[in-house]
Amino acid sequence: MTDLIFVLEIIGTIAFAVSGAMVGIEKNLDILGVVICGLFTAVGGGATRDIFMGNLPPVMFVKIEYVCTGLLASLAVFMIARVFKEKYLANRKLIDKINNIFDAIGLGVFTVGGMETAILNGYADNAFFIIFLGVITGCGGGIIRDVTVNEIPAVFRKNVYAVASLAGAVTYYSSYFLLEQGEIVAVFQGIAIVFIVRMLATTFKWHLPKAL
Repeated sequence: MTDLIFVLEIIGTIAFAVSGAMVGIEKNLDILGVVICGLFTAVGGGATRDIFMGNLPPVMFVKIEYVCTGLLASLAVFMIARVFKEKYLANRKLIDKINNIFDAIGLGVFTVGGMETAILNGYADNAFFIIFLGVITGCGGGIIRDVTVNEIPAVFRKNVYAVASLAGAVTYYSSYFLLEQGEIVAVFQGIAIVFIVRMLATTFKWHLPKAL
């Protein structure tokens, strides 16, 4: 499980760093702002998860490879946007779609990765806590990023964002613990459900109901 968690977290870190950096670019931030947006998105959820579990300092401060991966991915996005500025500006709709895909991948991977970490730390008997940590790991970094750039967090306004994470978390838990289909199957099912729900929600403009 340890090796799988590492692979999942590296994939999620890259995906969320790319997505977060794109948000920073859309906000017209400088290179530092873009990198911070990318890093907050990439490692914020995992850090929040570790704090809830009492694992201090959070893994991001112990295993520097996560921060380095997020840093490099964020810088790569910044340089691509800077070098190909005219094409970047002329293809905003395509950029938004790419951003959404990376964001959905990161959300799925970190939701499942957060649950795997919780299980590894001895919380296998606490279904609510495992699922909660999965959703927090998936959504936490984006919340920190959005608050930093003075935005209402996407989790409260975007197309069924947290619901997608929750659906994937429940799928993973059900597959792994209730149906006993094995870890690998549960991991891919959980990630797939998050990704599919996010893509469908974006395509068909699904939203949770609002009061007004």
